[in-house]
Amino acid sequence: VMDVHTGEVLAMASLPNFNPNAPGQGTPDQMFNRATLGVFELGSTFKPFTLAMAMDSGVVSGPAQIMNCQEVLPAYGHLVHDTHPFGRQCSIAEVMMESSNIGMAQIADKLGTERQKAWLRKMGFLNKADIELKEIGRPLTPGSRWGPFETMTIGFGQGIAVAPLQLAMGYATLFDGGIYHPPTILKVGPDHPLAPGRRVFSADTSYRMRSLLRLVVMRGTGKKADAPGYRIGGKTGTAQKIINGHYSQSINLTSFAGVFPMDDPRYVIVVMLDEPKATPETYGFTTAGWNVAPVVSRTVSRIAPMLGVAP
Repeated sequence: VMDVHTGEVLAMASLPNFNPNAPGQGTPDQMFNRATLGVFELGSTFKPFTLAMAMDSGVVSGPAQIMNCQEVLPAYGHLVHDTHPFGRQCSIAEVMMESSNIGMAQIADKLGTERQKAWLRKMGFLNKADIELKEIGRPLTPGSRWGPFETMTIGFGQGIAVAPLQLAMGYATLFDGGIYHPPTILKVGPDHPLAPGRRVFSADTSYRMRSLLRLVVMRGTGKKADAPGYRIGGKTGTAQKIINGHYSQSINLTSFAGVFPMDDPRYVIVVMLDEPKATPETYGFTTAGWNVAPVVSRTVSRIAPMLGVAP
């Protein structure tokens, strides 16, 4: 959980946990901080960044622009698929609401590799996070293989891996009027003044993205993340885990990156589950809308009053 305006990390948890009262007794797995040292593919939580980059670059005009969302997209010798194909023309707002890989791949293709790299560099996604902790993971990118198809897959969240902390940083930047503030675990005040911010996205793009991510929660894949009274906006992400060098068809890493209250963004919340299991309550699904989104809803309902956010 992060303060949008200051970059302050207000809460950070990584499971399995260890007992701090029993030093030296934790296992390596318990001592590994997945929030900062682990790097993961972001899945569809990355899509808002791609759209914001495209709007700021003038590649797309905005949420109402119409594009062709066919059943399958042939691209540079590969095929891009959607979980719920449109098979028709669709608006960019629908692409975001239904989390279309095909729509977002086309937007990333228009943006191009060099512009995508430049934006990711400005957002701090190509370097280690700058925070007062030693356990910081290095992002993974395609490197020298970063061509047009990799640009498309990165556009919908595959092929680049960053720490959950960096995902929270990205959402804080996007929804603080487009201003990046470095993350900090120290309380901002007289002894630790607010670090100067730098502009990444335009204020107009930041403002227009609010309604899109609120739409995802009201009518799209993130409906179960809504917390009555707190106007959450955000994006689900379901990434296939790489097992023995190949994407698994059954084992997922699910995440939700959200902001509340969305009409006046103040806090970012990122939740990630590693290999969630299907349950009767999720009707056999292991996707983010069924397992991470409810965690976000319950967490925000509990912590918002503590943070002084009135329903």
